[in-house]
Amino acid sequence: MTNYILPDGNIQISFSGGRTSGYMLHQILEANGNLPDRVQVLFANTGREMPETLEFVRECQERWGVKITWVEYDVNDNRATYRTVSDNSAARNGEPFEVLIRRRKYLPNIAARFCTTELTILPMKRYLTNALG
Repeated sequence: MTNYILPDGNIQISFSGGRTSGYMLHQILEANGNLPDRVQVLFANTGREMPETLEFVRECQERWGVKITWVEYDVNDNRATYRTVSDNSAARNGEPFEVLIRRRKYLPNIAARFCTTELTILPMKRYLTNALG
């Protein structure tokens, strides 16, 4: 369990909503007890997740008593940003992906693999930058 003890400082735990991500989060919770305020658990919803994934994220929150912040890619004044959502308001029909394609004006492809960066990594980074000032 010592591999799951959190270091000092601010920490982001990126929670994908998958089983291995759930296992990792559970092990971290077991090793550390309740998470301190300096720890942010983030889930980036692309709008294309399976309903079971969204249900799993919600169940992890409820069963383990951990705050998981849900973020989604968004655009405001033609600038890429994020929005926070919940299980009830999360996109389920690919809306963030559609917004990204409209903004980029082309589909991701083998030469331009921007989905993971734009739909998950950057919204989480933007959230953390805003949340931590």
